[in-house]
Amino acid sequence: MTLDLTQNYFELFGLPIQFNVDLAALSTAFHQLQSQWHPDRFANGSDEERRISMQNTSFINEAHDTLKSPRLRSRYLLEQAGVSFSDEVETSKDPLFLMQQMELRESIDDVVDADEPLDELDKIRKDVKSQVQQLEDEFQKYFAANELDKAKDIVLKMRFMERIFGEIRRLEEKLEDAY
Repeated sequence: MTLDLTQNYFELFGLPIQFNVDLAALSTAFHQLQSQWHPDRFANGSDEERRISMQNTSFINEAHDTLKSPRLRSRYLLEQAGVSFSDEVETSKDPLFLMQQMELRESIDDVVDADEPLDELDKIRKDVKSQVQQLEDEFQKYFAANELDKAKDIVLKMRFMERIFGEIRRLEEKLEDAY
């Protein structure tokens, strides 16, 4: 007895194939599958049962992580639609977006010289969060309209914004340690 490791992640959790995901339903289905296939349940089983349990658990974890993250979910939807790419390597070619990102990075760099650096950083975080929400909305629009090249560019932009969030977190930790 094993999971069908060829099914898509949405089917695995019994969710509709779409960008908007009911995170509560995802979590419930995830916990049900995890309890069914967790390796501890097969600790006294045969080597094959333990191996299958590990494979299934790994598949369940990857599927959950993918659908939980808007960027990974977007990328997965595109891959399911036949668009393959690496958002770890490729970048958006949108010159306006690239200029905005340079300005955003400069703003982050300037935070350390502000009178209230943590407040300034919080403002930047809120702005970035707003931009990410806008990107998610745009992805949804382009994906629904089958404009997959535009949807792909949005995913590349979302990846960049994730990196910006990482920079913000690192700077915040650095600033908190200094104060």
